[in-house]
Formats: sequence, C-alpha cells, structure tokens
Amino acid sequence: MDEVIVNRARQGDADCFAEAVLAVKDQAYSIAYCYLRNPENAMDVVCNAVEKAFANIKKLKDPKLFKTWFIRIVINECKLHLKREKKWSILEEAESFGLQPANWDTRLDLDLLLSQLHPVDRSMIYMKYYLGYTLDEISTLTEMPLGTVKTRIYGNLKLLRQQLEKKEAYL
Repeated sequence: MDEVIVNRARQGDADCFAEAVLAVKDQAYSIAYCYLRNPENAMDVVCNAVEKAFANIKKLKDPKLFKTWFIRIVINECKLHLKREKKWSILEEAESFGLQPANWDTRLDLDLLLSQLHPVDRSMIYMKYYLGYTLDEISTLTEMPLGTVKTRIYGNLKLLRQQLEKKEAYL
C-alpha cells in the first residue's frame, strides 16, 4: 500500500481514498463472505465499512496499517450484521472453504461440523488457508494474541479431522 496515497486520503482526497480501498477490496470481500456466506450481505458489509472508513480516515495514525485498519472495520461490520440477522446456511459453508466431499452424506457431515465452529474460527481458517494471511496478520486483524490464534486454528482443524475420521470408521 502506497503511504503517499493513504496520507493524501487522510487529508481529504476522496480519489486517493478510493484508490486505497480498491487495493484491498478483494480481500475485504472474501473475509466478509467467509463470515456471512452470502454475496449480497458481504457486499453490503464492505460498503458499510467503506463509509465508516471514509468518515474516520483521519483517525488512522499509521498509513502503513491502512489495510489492517480497513479489514478490522470489515470484520466489525460483519459481527454487527451477524448479531442482527443470525442466519446461517450450513450447506454454503463448506463451499466457502472450497471443500468438495466425495458424496452427499460426507458433505452433510462436514457442513454440520463446520457450522458448529464459531464464526471467528471459521474466518481464521479461511484467512490462513485460502487468503494466505500469516498467523501474525490474523492475530492483528482479530485482535487476539498469536498463541490464541494458533491454538484456535490448529485445534479446530484437528477436531474436524478427528470427527470426520471417526465418522468414516463407523461406515
């Protein structure tokens, strides 16, 4: 992210703000979609985040942290949206992770297991394995200690693997 552009945006240049947001829009949308699993809701949340970021850009202290700051706004908007709606679609969740189980029964099992994860845990797994974020970046974005992020990601992956293996052992 070009610091000059972010600094100009902080000074009120709307075109520079738009350029800065365009640089992170795809990742912002992916994270919003991971949380909400609905393209329209994800787009609405990103739009709300753009409005909030534009209104508060002068509060950004370090231009180097624009991406982290903006993604954090998106995550907070997702949490607000979830509190309002509390709607979850189990079958869309596995697809958001790019998982394609071999048969319908396995897919339903996986969908059920994923749906039982906390939304933050699902999003951390998505950020790590599909968006390529480092554990440090996930820690910053979720405002959790690095050790907690590691524990939650790897613990949930281990749990999912064990539950799927247990299910397959009974077949």
